[in-house]
Amino acid sequence: MPRILMAALFALALAACGAGAAPSSPPAPAAPSDAPTAPASPEASAPDEPSSTPQPVGHTAAGLTLVQFLSNDDPASQVFIVESDGSLRQLTGQSGVLPGASRPVWSPDGEWLAFDPPKVGAELIPDLGVVRADGSAEHVIGQGVMPRWSPDGTRVLFQQVEPVEDESLSMYVAELATGEVTNVGEGYDPRWLPDGRIAFDWAGLGPDGTVAQALRVLSLEDGSVVEIAQNAHGVWSPDGSTLLLVDETTIYLADADGSDPRALADGWGPAWSLDGSRIVFAYAHNNDAVPVLAVVDLEGRELWSGAVGESPAWSPDGTRLAVAVSYPEPVVQVLDAATGDVLAELPGSDPTWMP
Repeated sequence: MPRILMAALFALALAACGAGAAPSSPPAPAAPSDAPTAPASPEASAPDEPSSTPQPVGHTAAGLTLVQFLSNDDPASQVFIVESDGSLRQLTGQSGVLPGASRPVWSPDGEWLAFDPPKVGAELIPDLGVVRADGSAEHVIGQGVMPRWSPDGTRVLFQQVEPVEDESLSMYVAELATGEVTNVGEGYDPRWLPDGRIAFDWAGLGPDGTVAQALRVLSLEDGSVVEIAQNAHGVWSPDGSTLLLVDETTIYLADADGSDPRALADGWGPAWSLDGSRIVFAYAHNNDAVPVLAVVDLEGRELWSGAVGESPAWSPDGTRLAVAVSYPEPVVQVLDAATGDVLAELPGSDPTWMP
């Protein structure tokens, strides 16, 4: 496998969990003496006080979307949604068009769901699918992984896993209405910004022949590319006004263009609440190697810590967090976003919420 592809795939794995080398452009200032620090240990526990946050009407997990296997005899995973009464409704795999599904992502209006191929049995260049919220119109929109919806819900951005003999990892945009697919350039882990630009990670050989990594932004209007930072993964706030720069050990809060980074917390894998006021992230692992989570505000003040899980997803109303816990059995837990207390638990993985 060519050296550039190997480097890119390695960097992609780091980006997926918010890891990388320390951001070097722009340089982060030294943290002030009163800078917030991550919780001291994975054993830290959430406050005992009950949450005063209003809870949703209906089942606590209503609107939660997750991945399960139908049975031991059917190795293809499928996507399900929790109904208001707590029952599960299967969304994918009912048309016979696609063999299975994983990593679901909802369109902004909740009308469509995009998904990766199943967790097992996927081809080297697998089919990427979409399905309506009622389980109808399931079809293939391209070959690749990691679908992301455009802000207006009309296009799906994804990454194509190239054959091993190819040196590039390419980004594609599929038009939902027409099915037209366009290659928009080389890069990995592409994601939309609220203004319609595309942020992505890039890896290649630098001038000295060593592997270089960078966070870049692509404008589809004129094809221009702007470099935001080096050796860092970027997570923009829901409104695009603020940016989290994540290196191997530290999360920095910066302006949207990457300027003025300031240390926020020690950890990785941050996810913004939809109102942009809080951040959940991992700061340690417990004895079972499951990430331990904390929530802070934008000043770095800890709101709670000690819950375990990965791939945290905020509910649309901000009252709940869904997390995947892989050990000892794969389950999805619904946490009270104000305290970290466990409200519900279901077998499955890859949690997200219907808008």
